[in-house]
Order: sequence, then C-alpha cells, then structure tokens
Amino acid sequence: MRRVARICYANANKINGLGYTSCRTVGTTSALATLPRLQVEWEQLGAAPYLSTQQKRGYVPDNMSTASNCWNCKKDTTDRMLCQHCKHLQDVNTEVNYFELMDFPQTFALEASMLTKRFRQLQSLVHPDKFTNKTSREQSNSADWSSLINKAYKTLLIPIERGQYLLKLHGRQIPQDNSALDKEFLMEMMERNEEVDEANTKQELEDIHESLTKELEEKVKHLSKHFAGNNLEEATAVMVEMKYLLSIQKTIKNKLQSLMGS
Repeated sequence: MRRVARICYANANKINGLGYTSCRTVGTTSALATLPRLQVEWEQLGAAPYLSTQQKRGYVPDNMSTASNCWNCKKDTTDRMLCQHCKHLQDVNTEVNYFELMDFPQTFALEASMLTKRFRQLQSLVHPDKFTNKTSREQSNSADWSSLINKAYKTLLIPIERGQYLLKLHGRQIPQDNSALDKEFLMEMMERNEEVDEANTKQELEDIHESLTKELEEKVKHLSKHFAGNNLEEATAVMVEMKYLLSIQKTIKNKLQSLMGS
C-alpha cells in the first residue's frame, strides 16, 4: 500500500470571520480543506453566544475612544458600561482590552471557572432582554456589549485563542507557514495523519484523540510557563505545534461523525 500524508498549515485568509487550514497531500493530488478555526476541544464554553443585532442608529458610536462623558446626561462617568449618574448604557469601545473588560490580569494563566462567573455577571448587566423598554440607542448598545463580552469570553477561555490574543497585544502573531517547525515534528504529524486515515473503528479513533488531548494539556502547561517568563518566541513555537495537533483532532471528530452516521 502506498503511504500518503497531509501537511497542514494555517492560512491567514478569513471566511466569515473564521480562519481555515490548507492541507497539501503528499503522494496524491493536491487538495484544499476548509476547517473552522482550531479550538481546544476539551474546553466547553457553557454558554450560548450572544449575537449583535443590526439596528439602524441615529448616532455614530466612538468605538476608538474612552470618552469619560455620558452620552445622555453629559456628566463625567468612570464606568465604561453604565453611567453612575443616569444609569444609561454607554456606547461600546470595541478596542477595549479583553482582560480589562473581564477584570482579569493580563496573563496566560487564569481560572476558567472564575472567567465564566465574570462572563455571566457582565451579561446579566447588559443582556438585550433588560433593555426592551429603553431608548433605541441603549438597545443597540446592549446588543453590541453582549456580542463583545461573548467574544472576549470565548477568546480568553480557549487556550490557543488566549495565547494568540496575548501575542497580538505584544504586536506579534503566529506564523502562517511552516517556518517555525522543524522537519522532525512535521514528519511526526504526517505519521499521525496516516494513523488517523488508517483507523477504521470508533475505539481506534477515540484512543488517538485521547492521546492528543493529553499532549495538548501538557503543551498548555508549557505555554503558561513561557508567557509567565515573557518568552514569546517559545510560546509561539508551542502554539504552532498545538494548531497541528488540534487539526488532527478535528479530523478525528469528523471521521467519528461519519462512522456514527453510516
């Protein structure tokens, strides 16, 4: 039997806000597979997303500013969400630091349960259902705040997303090619892709998935140490490896779904 393998790398292009992975098949014709942006599959969000509604505005929110004056009463307000004087919901600053928004220190290590608790607290303050009888501006602001809080929560909850966001805050990003990987790791990934391709039973696929999960958990520990020591080069290298492992997990998940459906 002729041996084939796929070399996958993250592509910088975006489709509906999601990244995709290009896969080059060695030994067969080239192919392009589109996969959702890679996420750590052992993390569960535990909350439904809040999507921003498209409403016609009679104003232009200053998303880049940190204005201290309330748009309604014009008084100085220290709260970025609710004016402490008139209690009106303020305009959204989409450039706000997610760690500051969620009231967490800007570090990789965080307590997921505390992040979820903070997420629910913030959503309870700005949930659109609470502003149905308010002004149209507050209704729009409510939807925007809910969307932003949800995005910040998901970004900080998922380790690979949190790591990439920290790199962004430092003016860096994960390489969009294989330049950060050595040949030995690439060969290992080829062999693992072959292993998944040749697995024909649910048990075989679950065993491979479990092995990958344990390896990813170890890499998250390494990632935490690298960020704590401000070793951004090492952190970047670990995240590139994690994306490959997560890609294989995604392939396993799809194959398991196919087996269950057949």
